[in-house]
Amino acid sequence: MQNLQHPALHAQHRAIMVIVCAIACTSVCAAERLVLATEEYPPYNMSDTRGHVVGLSTDIVKALLDAAGYEYDITVYPWARAIGMARTQVNTCVYSMSRTPEREALYKWIGPLVSNDWALFAPAKSSRPASLDETANMRIGSYQGDAIVSYLQTRGHIVDAAPNDDVNPKKLLAGRIDYWATGRLIGQYRLAQQGISGIEPVLVFNRTEMYLACQKQLPDEQVKLLNSTLAGLQKSGAIRKIYATHGYTP
Repeated sequence: MQNLQHPALHAQHRAIMVIVCAIACTSVCAAERLVLATEEYPPYNMSDTRGHVVGLSTDIVKALLDAAGYEYDITVYPWARAIGMARTQVNTCVYSMSRTPEREALYKWIGPLVSNDWALFAPAKSSRPASLDETANMRIGSYQGDAIVSYLQTRGHIVDAAPNDDVNPKKLLAGRIDYWATGRLIGQYRLAQQGISGIEPVLVFNRTEMYLACQKQLPDEQVKLLNSTLAGLQKSGAIRKIYATHGYTP
């Protein structure tokens, strides 16, 4: 039968289809590329000598997004800026983010990617506290935006938050702080990188798991896909192999 649709109706139909296709394309395109923000937080995420973003968490995130079929860009920023971007900019995520009660409602979470032991570092000849309570009234160094800061402050500790974590070993040696609070692996890495000896971890006081945290408008079906893909990588042994290439075990 011949199509007798009025030309005006036909044009209207075509216009509607164009709008629908544009909306669909926008949704698909948004799902194809993510902006990833991270910080200098070795050995989990850091820049190499060529300016590439590398590290244990970085390799896990890359494997995850490649397996899920995403395109992505990764850039290193100061931590406070990185977490702010992922809180406010659509299709933006940040890693490696500790999942704390204060942050829970601010992001959508994929992970955990890795675990992180929080430790107090002190000069080697210092006394070793048996618990965090024994460090009350002591000056503890950390850096702005790190989850350790709020963890300690809510427990009444005195925290000296520097702009970045690199300066804390020298502050500790100079007596400007009594302890340096950071991830155990991160602290050991920074000390080796700076060629500093005579500082060691004296107390592991917490263990957290670190995630890929995304802006809240990321669709739930994408969050579900990424979490299920990560679970598949863990089940297949791919995550364990990534740990092994960095000299660690999960």
